[in-house]
Amino acid sequence: MPTTYTNACIFTSTHLLERGYIVVEQGRIVGVGEGTPPSKGVEWMDLQGRFIAPAFIDLQVYGGNGKLFNNEPTREAIEQTYLSARAGGTAYFQITLSCSPWHTMWQAIDACRDYWEAGGQGLLGLHLEGPFFNAEKRGAHPLQHIRKPHPTEVAELIARGRGVVRYMTLAPEVMDDASLALLLQSDILLSAGHSNATCREAMRGFEKGIGRVTHLFNAMSAFQSREPGLVGATFLQKPWTSIIADGIHCDFNSLKISKSLLGEKLFLISDAVTESHQGDYRFQYAGDRFVNEAGVLAGSALTMWQAVKNVVQHADVALDEALRMASTYPAQAIGQGHRLGKIAPGYEASFVVFDEELELRMVG
Repeated sequence: MPTTYTNACIFTSTHLLERGYIVVEQGRIVGVGEGTPPSKGVEWMDLQGRFIAPAFIDLQVYGGNGKLFNNEPTREAIEQTYLSARAGGTAYFQITLSCSPWHTMWQAIDACRDYWEAGGQGLLGLHLEGPFFNAEKRGAHPLQHIRKPHPTEVAELIARGRGVVRYMTLAPEVMDDASLALLLQSDILLSAGHSNATCREAMRGFEKGIGRVTHLFNAMSAFQSREPGLVGATFLQKPWTSIIADGIHCDFNSLKISKSLLGEKLFLISDAVTESHQGDYRFQYAGDRFVNEAGVLAGSALTMWQAVKNVVQHADVALDEALRMASTYPAQAIGQGHRLGKIAPGYEASFVVFDEELELRMVG
C-alpha cells in the first residue's frame, strides 16, 4: 500500500513546495505535489508542517558506534557505521578504508559483499583512501602502509574489487602512467588527495581523468603565491570536491571562499571516525575531534546533519544549497544523480525531516 507524507514543506532539490505531499510505493517516490494529495488506498503520515528533504549521502566515513572499519573490516563494522551515520541524517554511504596492507583490503572487499548479501542497507561501495599517497602528506595514515603503485598490483586490486571498490583517493604525482591508466579504465572513481603535487602536476592529473578532490585543504599542497599546489589547481579546474565542515579541518572562512569559487562542485563529507584502541589506527575522542596517539588530527566527530547546520550558520550558505551539498551533489559526484539526492518521481524514497530550529526529527 502506498504511503503519503502530507502537510510538509518539501525541499525537492530544485524547488520548495509549501503544504506539499510525497507519495511512496515500494521504496520509490511515485508522486510529489502541493495542496490536496491523492487519497485512495494510501497510508498517511502527517509531518505537521515540518520540512522534508532528500536524505544525505556521505562518501567518506570510517566507522561508527565503536567499530572502526580500518581495524575491523567486517560486516558488523559496516552495520554499526550505517546505524551511526543514519542517526545523523545519512541514508547512503561509502565505507572508507584508510591506507592498509593488501590482506586488509581484501577483507574489506569481502565484508562489503557480505553486508550486501545479508540485506544490509545504504552501502554504496568501498572508498579506498590510499595506499598510493605522498608520504609527506600522509596525515594520520601509518607510513608503513603507503605504497608505490605497480601495474600488476593495481590490476589485481581492480579485479578483486570489481563491483565493490567504487572510489579511490590517491596522490596524482606518485602515479605511474600505466597504473593510472588501468584505474581510469576501470569503474573506480578517482579523487586526488594526501598529495604534495605542484599545481602543474595536479592539473595534469585532472586532465588525464582524475575527477574529484578529497577533503579540500587537508593533507594536500597548499595555495601559495608562487606555487598554488593542489588547492590552487582545484580552484582552477573545479572538479567535484569534498570538504569537512566542522570548523576544525578548515576554517569556515576558507569554506566560504571555496564555495564562492567551486559552486555546485563542492559537497560535504563527514570524515567521521570512532574511538578505537587496537590495531594500526588508534583514535581517541578529543572533545570535538578524534586524534591518534601522537595527537595528530585523525578524523572528525561530525554528522552530516551538523555539517549542514554549520555551513548555514557559520558559512552563510542558504539552507536549500546546504541540503544539496549533502545530498544532490554527492549523488552527482558518483554518477547516481538519476536515482538519489532529489525528491521526484522515480527516485528512491529516503528523507530527512527537520523543524524550523534545524533540529533533525526523523530519517525515513
